[in-house]
Amino acid sequence: MYKKLFVGLTCLVAIFLMTHIADAQEPIKGPWLWMIAPTEANQGGQASTDIDSLDVASGGDVTEEMVAANGAVEGAQVGDYAWTLGTLPDNGDTNVMVVDIGMTEVADFNDVSSYSLIYLVSATAQSGVTLGVSSDDSIKVWLNGEVVHTNAVNRGRGGTPANIDGYQDKIEVNLVEGANLLMVKVSERGGGWGQYVGIDADVTTSPTPPIFHIEGEWLWMIAPTEANQGGQASTDIDSLAVASNDDVTEEDVATNGATEGDEVGDYAWTLGALPANGDINAMLVELGVTENADFNDVTSYALITLVSEEDVEGAMLGVSSDDSVKVWLNGEEIHNNPVNRGRGGADSFQDSFAVNLVKGDNLLMIKVSERGGGWGMYAGISAPVEAMYKAPAEVGTAVEAAGKLPTTWGSLKIK
Repeated sequence: MYKKLFVGLTCLVAIFLMTHIADAQEPIKGPWLWMIAPTEANQGGQASTDIDSLDVASGGDVTEEMVAANGAVEGAQVGDYAWTLGTLPDNGDTNVMVVDIGMTEVADFNDVSSYSLIYLVSATAQSGVTLGVSSDDSIKVWLNGEVVHTNAVNRGRGGTPANIDGYQDKIEVNLVEGANLLMVKVSERGGGWGQYVGIDADVTTSPTPPIFHIEGEWLWMIAPTEANQGGQASTDIDSLAVASNDDVTEEDVATNGATEGDEVGDYAWTLGALPANGDINAMLVELGVTENADFNDVTSYALITLVSEEDVEGAMLGVSSDDSVKVWLNGEEIHNNPVNRGRGGADSFQDSFAVNLVKGDNLLMIKVSERGGGWGMYAGISAPVEAMYKAPAEVGTAVEAAGKLPTTWGSLKIK
């Protein structure tokens, strides 16, 4: 039988220092993730509200429906423009902002639509909350892939709303636990171009998918390095092969996993949960793997299986490490950072990168090599997965729904 994990979660509300704790009713300035798409001449505003300008600009490769459901990646191109992070000024002027962030040099852009994306992160499900929007000119709003509001109108956006009643349009929406993807389209005919968006709910906001700490039991192995060769110097040394005289290799384990209790050199694969501060050394002492409370020149290997209900493209994986780090997913090396550093705090990840998950089991292996001083790591992922130890013979077996990372919020802490 597989061993099901207790997964402790912490939502990172300061990813890249860009996450915002939203006031219940003030306009959300961002940062948002932005795209702009010109319309046909004299067809901006009201006339283009229901025209899919992403589809037109991309020749059918990208659609409003796709982005509203799945989000977008900073830097990805749609037509002549790239998805770009930007923060609205207090007066909600979209045109000024897109000039400031280098998307255009046109200071009075007419016949154009903007698309802005942001995640509303909620610790609990919230039903019947009020979303407020004001726009110059027309507006269309999606929440979690569904159209929740359309107002095909040419108008100014009015003044900055003082509270939820100050928005031109108010919509009743339901928020799910975890991340709620909001997409706002504002199409401009002429003159001013801007928006205000606010919500009367307890949320934090992030322009990128929130990454959730994986804090359950991992399967651990340690392998000492040569003296003074831990950390950066041993990142690309296969310490499993060295310790086992080539009976066990990193490639073997990253592809096939390992079994609790099996030995590699002087140590056995052992299940253990990282403490909240990510201290590997303290955890290993507590587990009885070592009595050395300040283990230097040593490498740890941590294995866990991420079970996904579907294929996921572009999920964000985050890691922090003390010292160097190397990451494999499903047998493929996906990240390598040969560095000597501290791991920082738990509120952000030092390295983050996009990964693809397959439906079913995804074997994650993280190697952290320690030179001296502290020794630890944090790891997290944005995708809805079950995280658990599975022995090699159990990989591919079905699992019960036990609480996906982004939706199990009973043990979630929002800072």
